[in-house]
Amino acid sequence: MKSGWLLSILSAFILALCFVLTFRFPGALGGWLEPVMALVFPLLLLDGLYKGRHAFWVWITLLMGLLLLYQWVPQTLATKGELPFGLALLSTVLLSLWEATGLWLVVLGSRWAFRRAGAPAAACAVALLLMIWETWGFHVYPWTWGAAFGSLPWLARSAAFLGASGLSALAWAAGAWAAGSLAEGAAPRRALAGPGAAIAFFILGGGAWHLLPRGPERRLDVAMVQPNFQAGFRGAGMEAEMWRRSDALLKAQGWPRPARATLLLWPESSVMGRDDRSANPRLNAEAASRGVAWLYGTEGGLYNLVRGEVVGRPPFLFAKTEPMPFGERNPGPEAFRHWMDRQMGITSQEAGTLTADSAFVVPTQAGEVRIHPLICSEALMPERSRRGLALSRADLLSNHTNDGWFDRSVATDLHAAQIRLRATELGVPLLRATLSGKSGLFREDGHFELWGEPLSEGAYALDLQWRPIRTPARSPWLMPLLMAALLAGGLLLGWKTFPPGTS
Repeated sequence: MKSGWLLSILSAFILALCFVLTFRFPGALGGWLEPVMALVFPLLLLDGLYKGRHAFWVWITLLMGLLLLYQWVPQTLATKGELPFGLALLSTVLLSLWEATGLWLVVLGSRWAFRRAGAPAAACAVALLLMIWETWGFHVYPWTWGAAFGSLPWLARSAAFLGASGLSALAWAAGAWAAGSLAEGAAPRRALAGPGAAIAFFILGGGAWHLLPRGPERRLDVAMVQPNFQAGFRGAGMEAEMWRRSDALLKAQGWPRPARATLLLWPESSVMGRDDRSANPRLNAEAASRGVAWLYGTEGGLYNLVRGEVVGRPPFLFAKTEPMPFGERNPGPEAFRHWMDRQMGITSQEAGTLTADSAFVVPTQAGEVRIHPLICSEALMPERSRRGLALSRADLLSNHTNDGWFDRSVATDLHAAQIRLRATELGVPLLRATLSGKSGLFREDGHFELWGEPLSEGAYALDLQWRPIRTPARSPWLMPLLMAALLAGGLLLGWKTFPPGTS
């Protein structure tokens, strides 16, 4: 009996390590580690479950994987959130319990479908339930399984057709098909049909990406400053220090250049301690005197803002539309949120709104370039990013983030790995400006660059050229159609499984 428990714990731990390797090392083994684990883990987890492994051990596996993935959270909550370490550790366990239980219910739903209608129904069920959970399930820190396929450009380009959650569903459906077929005693050829179809989709999708319609070429000189300010720091000299570093970078590059527009990006929290919602002609004059379009992270009252200034235009103001639960805003209805604020002694941030004016417009000789900002964790949300791009008719995405909260932990890389598919999904580059590293660029063709290290300062310049791509993942109908197809497929398979007259 004791040896059985030890074996179960050991196997759960090994599977949990596979879970972590799906996200833990962006770029490891030439980029192959993440996608391989993203396909292998669901197969191994579901294979055991379909063959009779107790559901408790599946839940333990998911919980252990998330605890290993979130091992950086307790220290961050203790040092940055000023919580006692014991309370920070408890919060991490509760976070992992919540996330693990949601994914566990997805897995149990697939087992129910497998027992009643076989491997194909299990594949449809797990894909549908996972997409529902990733899209509408409550997450403290949003993430998608499909983000693992962003580590290789060819695989990343497939997100243009299915989106990140569609790739999540594809990976788990392939695993459910293979695991179910093996549990049914099917021939290896049939078991491998599911993973083989997934791999074929990646190959074909990466090639078909080149056939998608493209808009006219856009071009910008982009300057990005990473100051390595302390997380949460507010000081009167922040703007002056940022201008000192920006001026040095612009001078070294010889920018702005004739007939070229220059975009200057500062990260979230680059100017703090003042309300930047009001009119201030000086700010426009700062951008005008340097001949740049200036977009930076600041604040105003209870709003987390970005503000943009370009000569001859009114200021651009945009507030974060999705404040992070617990970190920035208590979740739930307004009355409950205010009650929670009083109980916890905090003040929730106010949420901004998405409109047709949610783009910072930069004039260039070839026409306007429209930039839609994603403030920190907003870039983790595929649907939020899609709606913002569509409403604002943007040509480019920017992500302004304060990752100084993460210290030197792996969280900076995890955040970057989770947002990189926004570029290929929506067919436009994503510029990532961080407070303390790593800043970078995610291109619409799946390539990406990250610069520096956590808790480092830097100043970066790039000549950005691109053609916006009209991707299927831009459509608001993609996810509903995929879900409807999976639901219909599952119901049809279930109906055909039972003979007429069976109740």
